Amino acid sequence: MNFKYVYKTALVLCLAAGMLLTFQSCNDDDVNGAPAITNVRLLDPTKADSSLNAAEPGSLLVIQGQNLGSVMKVYFNDFEATFNAALGSNSNVIVTIPANAPTKAVDADVSNKIRVQTKGGEATYDFVLSAPMPVISGLYSEFVKANGTLVINGDYFYNIKSVKVGATSLQVLSTTVKQITAKMPAVAVSDIVTVEGEFGIVKTNFKVNGSEGNMINFDVPATSWGSEVCFGGAPIVPATDLDAISGKYSRIKQTKLPATGYADAWVFSTCSFDFKLVAGPAAERQFKFEHNIAEPWKAGKYDITITAGGTEFVYAFQPWNSTEFAATGYQTTGWRTAVIELSEFKNATGGSIADVSKVSDLKVSFSTPDVEIASFNGSVDNFRIVKK
Repeated sequence: MNFKYVYKTALVLCLAAGMLLTFQSCNDDDVNGAPAITNVRLLDPTKADSSLNAAEPGSLLVIQGQNLGSVMKVYFNDFEATFNAALGSNSNVIVTIPANAPTKAVDADVSNKIRVQTKGGEATYDFVLSAPMPVISGLYSEFVKANGTLVINGDYFYNIKSVKVGATSLQVLSTTVKQITAKMPAVAVSDIVTVEGEFGIVKTNFKVNGSEGNMINFDVPATSWGSEVCFGGAPIVPATDLDAISGKYSRIKQTKLPATGYADAWVFSTCSFDFKLVAGPAAERQFKFEHNIAEPWKAGKYDITITAGGTEFVYAFQPWNSTEFAATGYQTTGWRTAVIELSEFKNATGGSIADVSKVSDLKVSFSTPDVEIASFNGSVDNFRIVKK
């Protein structure tokens, strides 16, 4: 629970209630008289002079008018809201717009009205429930092949008008409030993703199929002598493979994996290499890569080691090790982007990378230190460090 938020909200409510009780003492209207709504404003006392005719679900409002002391019900677009009558007065009602009240974006036939019922009758007020601007929380995979499906995760995806990669419009296949699927064009493109919805436009701060911060993608050499990697026997699958997402990739597809901490066939490394990464602390960066886990994964891990300034920083990637996947194991729907805060990579004393430009090596090693694994089918590609 966010106690800071709770405390702030409680303080606002107390201040507002005090103001409303002061207003009440000056109001001689009949409590049971016919109600009227004259204004709607935000609860925040610092914005007491504000006047609204629209707001988002979840907003905390003050409905102002006359003869509101006997209020029994408050509706937004005919959806009933809960409220504490003790915090109101004959001229004010404090109420939160229900988070699931219908908005114009969801239902074109909404009334666009606030409706208040009191012992003295009913009053209405023209008021539009708008939805927040769309939000993109991420792409299921930041690499998508030509004619592939782009999956955009986020929120407030109401009445989607267009999805673009750069200037290229994509065919929208399906939409929900929290997810959009769209078809990539027949020719591969690399650019930012733009979503236009009923209440605004939102863009990613990265490019789909981008090359920023590349470290290992098995296509661009990561050694001074032109090899994909420096050492390690992890299989590299050709770009012509049907499962490839963006050229060559590495895959471990094996049964009866022994319980061992190291196996040459499960590791690849760049040794010492200048990745030409932009200077900056770990707190400003994310480590990303694509992975395709084709069958339930329940044991083992990828130890990812980054060397910076001569010091090793390690992160263990084992998404199966959570309550969400404890029973079923972890599995992806095709390729998925892993996003790890670079500050999660720690050295032996718990420190993080101070300057990303000092990064000189990346080693990825799959291991099964505790138990034999009956079967594993996992692929990885496009290891990179990028700005947030």
